[in-house]
Amino acid sequence: MNLRFVALPEIDLDDRSFEIRKFALPLRLQESLARFGILDPPWLREKGGQPIVVDGFKRLRWAKESGVPGTVCRIFPGTCDDRELWTLRIEKRLFESGIDIAEKAQIISTLLRLFQPGEIPGFFPASLNVANRPEFLRKWASLAARGTKTLEILALGAIAERAALEVADWDESSMNAVLAILESLRCSASIQVEIVERITEIALRYGKERSEIIENPRTLEILASKELNHRQKTQALRNFLAELRYPRLSSRQKRFGFEVQSLGLSSRVRIIPPPAFEGDNWKMELSFTGPEGLREILGSAASVARSGRLDAILEPRPHQAKDEQSR
Repeated sequence: MNLRFVALPEIDLDDRSFEIRKFALPLRLQESLARFGILDPPWLREKGGQPIVVDGFKRLRWAKESGVPGTVCRIFPGTCDDRELWTLRIEKRLFESGIDIAEKAQIISTLLRLFQPGEIPGFFPASLNVANRPEFLRKWASLAARGTKTLEILALGAIAERAALEVADWDESSMNAVLAILESLRCSASIQVEIVERITEIALRYGKERSEIIENPRTLEILASKELNHRQKTQALRNFLAELRYPRLSSRQKRFGFEVQSLGLSSRVRIIPPPAFEGDNWKMELSFTGPEGLREILGSAASVARSGRLDAILEPRPHQAKDEQSR
């Protein structure tokens, strides 16, 4: 390995054998190149009469677009082993900042190509904060294999890693559809995982493809709404998916809401059913601002309780279905 000045026409810039694509625009790199030029020498590997790029694709592209005649490069001999070069290339990237999900997927896919799962040096999974287990590593490789469109979405940073791994083995149509939804909703990682898990559960329940659930007219209506912001859309979608997943429980919740509303209780009184309407532990929550307010609320609640109108709501029904979550 040695350093020497290389004219750009001498380099095969089209060979991307060693590229780890970064889809997000590297603004800081662009600013640095514009101000100082190339400070970190690109890596080249001798190959016949024209060396190929190992590291520094964006720097060399900038040089070509800026009319720079050439730059100092670090040259590796053609006899250098692929695994050794890739190991150095990945290790260098790990010491740099800002590795996104798309890059991580490409790196892990490359490691699986170079090593057997049990042979991957522990430094790499640890630095990537990835469990060094074959089933997880293969999920990451599946993401890398999805192609440019999927990697571009993942590189934007709106998709949580957990959610991305949940959909890694989905069919392409369903995967891209749900990633587009999660990107537009901008919800938390836990809610993203909830949504993708719920879609899978519904698809299995009704024997449908996941894409059919995602492209349900009601789902599309929620996402296209001009009246709802992204938080409201997220909650509306979660509610709708819950209805599809647990139809009897959802029906029971709606009926309960109407029944409680018919009691005419103050808005400062909430009747809270037991989880999934199973059991006898009902609760009442009161909200008040002072003693007089409390007396007024208690009087109203006591009047309803004495009237017997709560009996029909609180008593279990002969054929009331249990929460389907237990199935």
